Amino acid sequence: MLVLAIVGAVWPAVPEVSAALLAWVALALLWPGIGRRQQLQALVFVAAGVAALLWGASRGAPLHIDSLLGQNQPILSMLASITLLRLLNRPPRTDDPELPRGLGAYLQSMLGVHAFGSVINISAVIIMCDRLTRMRPLGFDQAQLFSRAFSAVAFYSPFIGGVALALSYTPGSSPLVMMLFGLPLAAAAFLLLYWFARRSRDEDVGGFRGYPLHPQDLKVPLALGAGVLIASVAMPGYSVLALITMVTPAVVVGVLLKRSGLRGLRPALAEYVRERAPQMGGELALFLGAGVLAAGVVAAAGAGDWTILPRLDAFHASLLVLACIVTSLVCVHPAVLVGVTVALVETIEVDPTLLATAFAMGWGLGCAVNPLSGVNVVLATRYGADNWRIARSNTAYSASLFVVAVGLLYLYEYTRL
Repeated sequence: MLVLAIVGAVWPAVPEVSAALLAWVALALLWPGIGRRQQLQALVFVAAGVAALLWGASRGAPLHIDSLLGQNQPILSMLASITLLRLLNRPPRTDDPELPRGLGAYLQSMLGVHAFGSVINISAVIIMCDRLTRMRPLGFDQAQLFSRAFSAVAFYSPFIGGVALALSYTPGSSPLVMMLFGLPLAAAAFLLLYWFARRSRDEDVGGFRGYPLHPQDLKVPLALGAGVLIASVAMPGYSVLALITMVTPAVVVGVLLKRSGLRGLRPALAEYVRERAPQMGGELALFLGAGVLAAGVVAAAGAGDWTILPRLDAFHASLLVLACIVTSLVCVHPAVLVGVTVALVETIEVDPTLLATAFAMGWGLGCAVNPLSGVNVVLATRYGADNWRIARSNTAYSASLFVVAVGLLYLYEYTRL
């Protein structure tokens, strides 16, 4: 899947659905090792998605097999690529420096995952969590912070799928203006997280183990971030997910060659094929199942002659953000609502920048409370965190930021007038 995704990105002759088909083959091979709860979730999503797709098809909606099979294949290829970074993790040693603790470590981790995530996407979460879990499992407080801080990147960063999708679905929108209204919401998220930390018991914050922002721990994320930025300038036609998928293997191979030469490269790649990649069974199940569900919901929504908004102003944009949060609570990814909304607002005149800004805000706030958002699924499948508990605990966080988002949308409308 990973190889075909990379080859297909640079060679259009390779069918897009080929990597997706191999993703399903991989899921079939790894299915026996997936937990029963994840198996049940995936089966429910597939069944609901197929039912919605058939209902839509019976009413004239077109069938898009590539979307049905490969809705989330790009992010799965990116995750498979990012898994290579684990080959760079040195075994834990007794003389490893102790992880920083306390409020300072909390703030460093919050700003670090956000800053790196704004460039290298969810790979920032994986890099930091891999470092934190060398000696002990990831704590709930750590998983909760990473979920919140990373989701806030979606308010403005064009390197996040939600923002890229919002801009691509709204021709004529201004990325700069969207960022100007998304950045204050991200700043509000930082202040809220800081307040949450100060409000909690002193021993909770005092014992927080954070990511060490030392030069030796920043080499890999800095190298990957620089590679993605350079590649995005040199190859502007590629999505950020595709660039990360292509750049990460080059970074990993380069570091391994520098460390141990060709003699050490072969066993490292063999470890990836035999041990690391097969650990993705849970991610394959949830992302592929959620993709089928999303494709079915979009087909069902497009089958009716419906309208979702009579017009688009600050009030209705706020309702759209609220809808992203509410539907995320019941495991519907914001991507589904974005696709449905775009299909149903074609009959009205909209401000594309306002629509894109509402999409980005809804994406970030919705992903925080969605148990099946990318970051929460990764925290669950890779590090054993309870994605349902994380999502429930983020409800008050997203609700508080929703008030700020509404204020910013009304400010946009006022300044535009």
